[in-house]
Amino acid sequence: MSQPYLLAFGLSVLLAIIHFAGEGLKIPKGAQQYRIVSFAAGISIGYLFLNLLPHTYEAAQRLEKQVFYALLLGFIIVHLTEKFFYQHAEDEDLRKKLKIVHVTTFFVYYFLVGCVLVELAHEKTVEAILFVFPIALHSGLSASSLSNIHGEFKHKLPEKILLSLAGPLGVLLAFVVPVPSYMHNVFISGIAGVLLYVFVKEFLPERTKGQPLFFIIGLIAY
Repeated sequence: MSQPYLLAFGLSVLLAIIHFAGEGLKIPKGAQQYRIVSFAAGISIGYLFLNLLPHTYEAAQRLEKQVFYALLLGFIIVHLTEKFFYQHAEDEDLRKKLKIVHVTTFFVYYFLVGCVLVELAHEKTVEAILFVFPIALHSGLSASSLSNIHGEFKHKLPEKILLSLAGPLGVLLAFVVPVPSYMHNVFISGIAGVLLYVFVKEFLPERTKGQPLFFIIGLIAY
């Protein structure tokens, strides 16, 4: 296995560990919590607007509207999954079925992250690290809309293991079956759609909450 594949696999394993331990992460309440979240928001929003969305625009010049369909699809899938969870939380049978949808959706998401990591690791080491860092922040802080639902719908151990292994499995597949360049661009656009939803909706504290200074520091840090 070449160095780029080893890098991609190592980053995916790191992401898997962070995701697996994410539900047990205790964030201090009060001002310190908002500093951490605001700092993470600055990094994540900077990454989204200065890296992922420009990449989607560049890909659109070659693939036209296909990448924007993928961007929209990533956004609406997470939004609809979240809405179904919240609106049917009292229906036990439906809740179990929706939980399967949730696990499947995020397994595919992390699997695609693993596939994309391989391509980025072949281009530049820094690109691969910058790609996985905001995703790791999101997983570690359990800050997405669906991560908040984890408190109500605790993952069983097999589900946590399955979701954690999705990234490394994506890397292994890309090693065995190289992903075409155009599919790599489509995958990144779909991931950008997911992150556009979770970063803007959950990483940005509402109203009087949040620490603008730490948000700005996060942007500068990125």
